Amino acid sequence: MPKVVNREEMQDRILDAAITAFSQRGYHAATVADVAGAAGLGKGTLYLYFKNKEAIAEAMGERYFARMRARFMATAVPDDVNAFIGSLEEAMNVPDDHAKLIRVFFEVFGPSFASERFAGSVSAFFEDLGDHYAYALAHLQEQGAIRSDLDPKLLARSLASIVDGMILHRGLFGITEQRYANMRRETLAVILRGLVAA
Repeated sequence: MPKVVNREEMQDRILDAAITAFSQRGYHAATVADVAGAAGLGKGTLYLYFKNKEAIAEAMGERYFARMRARFMATAVPDDVNAFIGSLEEAMNVPDDHAKLIRVFFEVFGPSFASERFAGSVSAFFEDLGDHYAYALAHLQEQGAIRSDLDPKLLARSLASIVDGMILHRGLFGITEQRYANMRRETLAVILRGLVAA
């Protein structure tokens, strides 16, 4: 009797293997055979799930942003400004294994930013994140927890940019976990003072 394989689990396994292969060899040098080997599969089996290396890369990008969306936007409306700052800290918190993937991400997707479709989908993610933060900021303003003279929409997109920039610096420049924790603490302290100071 043939073994029943969960298609989604197998695709995740292949994408995890692709990250390993691309990290070790570089996206352009790695082959489909390298990805299949890293996944413990034959090349023919891999082709049952992805038609080529570009399809693997596209699926990696979709999964990356789906996970980012779930991680960043799963938080409820904050009860107070400290809860909001905590959600920003959680979004900025990038463990070592994830930080190492950021360079791979840019090697794989860097040229894709020239594509209007890809750049548009990344921009849409940050617009959605900005909207998520704007909703939270507007709620905090209604509660009198933060300054009333702030524009929630503009501030929210700026905060999304700060979160993104912090994550990029962590991954691209090999910032140690301890130094990064200190950077997060200082950044969040400045944001908090700006939200509540008159």
